[in-house]
Amino acid sequence: MRPLRWRNNIITWLRNLVSHNRILTSTLIGFTLFLAARPTLRSICIGLPVVLAGEAIRTWSSGHIEKNDCLTISGPYLFTRNPLYFGNFILGLGFVIMSGVLLLFFIFIPLFFFIYDATITQEERFLADRYGDSFKAYQKKVPRFFPKVYRPAFSSGFFDWSLVKKHREQNTWIAILGGILLFVFKMLLYNYLP
Repeated sequence: MRPLRWRNNIITWLRNLVSHNRILTSTLIGFTLFLAARPTLRSICIGLPVVLAGEAIRTWSSGHIEKNDCLTISGPYLFTRNPLYFGNFILGLGFVIMSGVLLLFFIFIPLFFFIYDATITQEERFLADRYGDSFKAYQKKVPRFFPKVYRPAFSSGFFDWSLVKKHREQNTWIAILGGILLFVFKMLLYNYLP
């Protein structure tokens, strides 16, 4: 029984470490992805719309969330409790497609959920403590990660570009543009064929 507890403690410690440093971790994973990538014109053309869809979800989410001010339940938060992270998932998946390396898909999926599961769990504890029954009611209606596709009866919030700017989502757009250009440059440099 002791070795199992020891292993679980290490896994919990690692998940918390990665969760608290997810931007650095994501950057390192992105850099590794780029090194392993063999992008072709075809992989870039297929992956690019997926990347843009992921960032569109992130931008939509950023225009609704008012962190630490209130429980956000409008816009994309009507369909998933974590639309920013769902957008990250779609965005990352797009870059994996752009890489042209199928093996990276099988590495990305478990790694993504390893990183974000701990983050989501911590955030949900915080929200449950802060908003109590309101958050518990919201949890019952809206799925944790993968969106529920339905027509909501009512949404009390609205999209606000100033929130997008406040959350510095423009920096994410710039980073994505840089990533896309790096993939195109690598494709041209190594002349990977479709």
